Amino acid sequence: MNQKNHRSNSLAEASTVFGITLLLTLFGIFIYFIWSANQKSNEIKEQLSVDIIFHENVDESVVLLMEKQLNLYEYVKKASYISKKAAQDLMMKHVGNDAFDILDGVNPLPASIHVNLSSNYVNPDSALAFSNRIMKGNEHLISEIAYNEAQFLEVGAVFKNFETILLIVAIILLAIAILLIYNTIRLAVFSKRFVIRTMQLVGAKPSFIRRPFLMKAFFHGLISGLLSIFALVSLWYLFTKYNPSIITQLSLDDTVLKQELMAYGIIAFGILFLGIFVSLGSTYFALNKFIWIKSEKLY
Repeated sequence: MNQKNHRSNSLAEASTVFGITLLLTLFGIFIYFIWSANQKSNEIKEQLSVDIIFHENVDESVVLLMEKQLNLYEYVKKASYISKKAAQDLMMKHVGNDAFDILDGVNPLPASIHVNLSSNYVNPDSALAFSNRIMKGNEHLISEIAYNEAQFLEVGAVFKNFETILLIVAIILLAIAILLIYNTIRLAVFSKRFVIRTMQLVGAKPSFIRRPFLMKAFFHGLISGLLSIFALVSLWYLFTKYNPSIITQLSLDDTVLKQELMAYGIIAFGILFLGIFVSLGSTYFALNKFIWIKSEKLY
């Protein structure tokens, strides 16, 4: 009988760990999807540009100095100097060599600096503030600062709505995961309700009754979190095995590699913390119900 009960308890604990692991893994996949989507949206935002166009007689060294200064600003992702010749080559590439024939070879295109703002600053207000700041005191150098205000506004609104939707879905999934984990643990505690009552009858205090259950809940959460992390790493390995270009991209760009590793670390720590926290919290509240329940309601 004892062996049968031990086997039944082991099976219940294994099913609890499996259930928590599965939920944590699914939640981890969704969180990684949110992070990847956010990274992609930032890349798209940072493709929008502000063009600083200079007067015809401005010395190239002055423009290069401004380019260097712009790259030091925290809200500038990248500033690139485009000379008159580079602008001409770019124009000819898009519209053909005939574009300059009617001008008798004269290049009317001015030198400019192509500025990509950081994703957090891609909105009309930030672009306007940036333009005013750069233009102030440099009117003798800069003829115009051009950007597509409608495009800034549209991209900012679209991704803001997208991020809000993802956040709402994440909160809903987190609530569902916590409820499912709570119900799984509640069922496990329910099977021990007579053990709890027996401990009460021999004079055990609530804190003494909780201790072994909470210790076991801690280890269940820890094991579930570690198994979930292992599952996520395995899935990522399989994904990269069939998409080797991802590894190539990470190996070529140290910044992207650091961002990926940071994201993996944060997600792994979050899953481990969530597994332990939810397991302990669910066990504590489930125990309280059966510690203070009346005897006739045990059956």
